[in-house]
Amino acid sequence: MIAELKLISLADHLSFESFVPEHPADFGVELRLYIGPVGGDAADSFSLTVCSPDWLRRECASQGFVWRWDLLIVEEFNRVEIVQVLQRMVSRCVGELTTLQNGA
Repeated sequence: MIAELKLISLADHLSFESFVPEHPADFGVELRLYIGPVGGDAADSFSLTVCSPDWLRRECASQGFVWRWDLLIVEEFNRVEIVQVLQRMVSRCVGELTTLQNGA
């Protein structure tokens, strides 16, 4: 099974396509990624924060540290490039598709 990115939305379920940060070089936004098998309708959702180095620097300064595993750091907000990176990374995910059966 090869995975594909089916949908991207903001974490609050608003449209990612209409999102425009106030400062493209200083932003952080939580996304919800819907990923599932190529050609299928099923998908699981995953959270990811896309941010700029300036946003990350500000977060670190305010907290003294940043401890996150769910970051995609980009120089500035560019929706097309962000989607391309996410699609490329998701398409590299390959695995067995398993299903649960009654009595298993």
